[in-house]
Order: sequence, then structure tokens, then C-alpha cells
Amino acid sequence: MEAPVHVAWTSLRKGPKPTGKWSAHNGSMTFHLRRGESRDVRPRLPHRDVSWIGEHRRPFRDYSVGSLVPVVFEAYARILHPAWGPSVTGKDRPVRWDAVAAWSGRTMHALAQWERLSVPVTEAVAPPFVAPPNRGGLPPASLAALCGVLAAHATTPEGCFVGVWEGYGWPVAAWAGPDVVDLENRSFHVRRGQLALALEVGWQPVSGRFEVEPPTLIWPADQAWFVAADPDLDSTYLGGSAALVDAVIAHANLEAWQAAASDEIGVASDSVNL
Repeated sequence: MEAPVHVAWTSLRKGPKPTGKWSAHNGSMTFHLRRGESRDVRPRLPHRDVSWIGEHRRPFRDYSVGSLVPVVFEAYARILHPAWGPSVTGKDRPVRWDAVAAWSGRTMHALAQWERLSVPVTEAVAPPFVAPPNRGGLPPASLAALCGVLAAHATTPEGCFVGVWEGYGWPVAAWAGPDVVDLENRSFHVRRGQLALALEVGWQPVSGRFEVEPPTLIWPADQAWFVAADPDLDSTYLGGSAALVDAVIAHANLEAWQAAASDEIGVASDSVNL
């Protein structure tokens, strides 16, 4: 039986509360949904480039890997966003989830959820982290590592699509351009170009340095793989060949686990760390 969904406003990482949007909550999961709005006349990407995504994703309210990544791939992976530890060099220091599990006495596994993993079983020494994982996408160093693997597993790395959810408080369209992709209950501004575009997402405030932001979707023109993050998740999900997934899991600078399209992605999916 599907868990009840409660509708409420939710805040964004940056900027003011969005207009015309509601958020649906399922346990600790939050998915931003669209309300009825005036007719949207923004240009859409050609049907041939994007129809396969929506046609092969699971229903949005399944809250599963397949709700984010089309269910057409040989294998899937879950890539964990690192937590952040105290730094002595002035730079943020990534902390792996397995290091947090070793501290908390919890069990690290493919469906582990930060909200449970980061709570110690018994009284413990100071935690190895000072901030939780970022939600919404991989940090730059992890994203660069992932893109290095992705490039070796696409025949068209020069022809990729990089999408960012339209609901963020920063000017997404100013970076991506006008083209929009509509998926169930969500729209994304999408820019086409080389895979390196994924590392250049962000915006320039009136005064200040360029603010780097994570992409929400990445896929190549040959549809060899698909990467999906979410504004409310601290993991990024990938579908592709078994060789690609194996390479991602084996990468020293990524903490990744084998996944299945049917895996749930909410806190309740962690039935080990209770």
C-alpha cells in the first residue's frame, strides 16, 4: 500500500520560495511537484532526444531508482555524496559514508541512509564529520571523477545533454538557455554540448566569484548511460552497462554501490540501521 503523501511547502537550497510549486513528502523523502500554471511556451528539446526517458521511468511516486533513471539499462549504481569533515587547510574535506559507519557502529550497505547511519549506536567520540552530505548532486571533485569514467563509456561524449532542475533559486535558465525537458512532475533546463559542460554548471552573482552548482541530469546522445540526481537526495543514481557500473564502483574517488531499478530511495529503505 502506498504511503500517504502530505503536501506542504518546502524551502530551497538558495533563493526565495518558488511560485506555483508544491512539495510532496513520503516519510523523509521530498519531491517537488508542479501546481497548475499558465500555459508554458518555452521551447522543448526534440521529442527524439528525450521521449525515451519518460517512457521508461517508473511512476514518480514509486520513490525508486527507476523513478529517476530510465529502466532500460543492464546495470545501475548508487553514488554517495560525501559528508564533510573538519579541515586544517581551509578546504572542505570529504568524508566517506563507510568511515561514518565505522564511527557510529552502524552497518554500511547498498540501501544505507544517512539519517540512520550517522546516529551512533552507543555514546561515541566526536564524529568524523562536521556537515552532512550535500543534497542535489555530487560535489565538483566527485563529479569530475564520475565524468572521467562516463567519457570512456559513450560513443558521443562530445554530444551530451546536461539538465538542471528549474526550481532552484539561482538563475538556471541564464546558464542553460531556454530549452526545457518536461518529465513527470518536474521540468529541467537543458544545455547540449560536450560532457565537460557538466563541470561548468553555475552562475555569476552581480558581485562575487562564480558559484558552481551540480547538474541534475546528464546523458549522451547515444543513450549509453543516464545520470540523475535530485534536489532532496544525498545520492546520485546511474544506469548503464555492467562495465560502466563496475568502473564507477571501483573508482578510488567515488563511493558507489550496485543498485537495482526497483530499489527504494527513501529513508525507510534502510531496514538494517533501525
